[in-house]
Amino acid sequence: MSKLYIIGNGFDLHHGLATKYTNFQSHLKTHHIQLLDSLNQYYILENDHSLWSKFEENLANLDKDSLLDFLMEYFDDTSDRGRNAMGIETETYLDLLTNGLRREFSDFILKAEAKGIDRSKLIQIDIDAKFICFNYTNTLEKYYLIPNDNIFYIHGIAREKEGITLGHSTDPELFNEEKPEPIPPEEASKELLEQWYEYMSDQHNPIYDDCVSTVNRYFLSSFKDTKNIIEENSLYFDDLSDIKEVFIYGHSMSDVDMPYIEKIASTVKSNCCWFISYYDQNEKEDIQYPLEHLNISSEFYQLIKLTDLQNLSTTD
Repeated sequence: MSKLYIIGNGFDLHHGLATKYTNFQSHLKTHHIQLLDSLNQYYILENDHSLWSKFEENLANLDKDSLLDFLMEYFDDTSDRGRNAMGIETETYLDLLTNGLRREFSDFILKAEAKGIDRSKLIQIDIDAKFICFNYTNTLEKYYLIPNDNIFYIHGIAREKEGITLGHSTDPELFNEEKPEPIPPEEASKELLEQWYEYMSDQHNPIYDDCVSTVNRYFLSSFKDTKNIIEENSLYFDDLSDIKEVFIYGHSMSDVDMPYIEKIASTVKSNCCWFISYYDQNEKEDIQYPLEHLNISSEFYQLIKLTDLQNLSTTD
């Protein structure tokens, strides 16, 4: 196989599937209002940008202080049940914003693809090529009859439910705010030291500290570890060395997925030809920078529109 197709969400959108993040927002309004309210309430957005404009990137912007303030309402140290309530609620929220989000997103995708595509939008594709699919849909298999063995669903497929990969690309270690151990005052009398230790003991709330650790786990649980995915599939990526043509259809080459494209560009033949789709003039201009970053010369790439390829045979 000398051809590789990289398939992004724009490919499904071209075929009429309602798989935008804003469509997911509408889905949550009907099917999971609690998750929608939590996403709207506990994420910090910069410059009044919409949560849904860069949804995966924004998953790194959890306002954990606001969430912890809310969870403190469940704290009650008058009984064992009360002491456990905050911890239980924290675990519940962690599951909601990670596994729950992935489950609901998978359901959203399954509902979207169940409505079918616009078959008049089918485009020319070599079904014997290799495919890296960033989508969670079965469009390639169902409508283009691409063999499953030819498709690498790099982030999983919707039928896997919470097994899909959905998340941000910010290093989780950046969110671990380990506070230094307090240092007793120097040359303090025994009485003052006892008072200091008593005061510090009153400031320490192990239940709250456990909840902080649980909330911090969110950033790891919602992390799209592209480096690890590449390493775990190193044999697949190394096998792309004979690729002569790369077709990127409907993929925006966003920052969160760029490590994959960088790996592919460094593996395929140096004179590989790239065919990259764009939706409008703004996107066409946005594509220029990543191509320069990848050191792909203009003589080796061509920008195209998917609408120019439709109504053609599905085989070369």
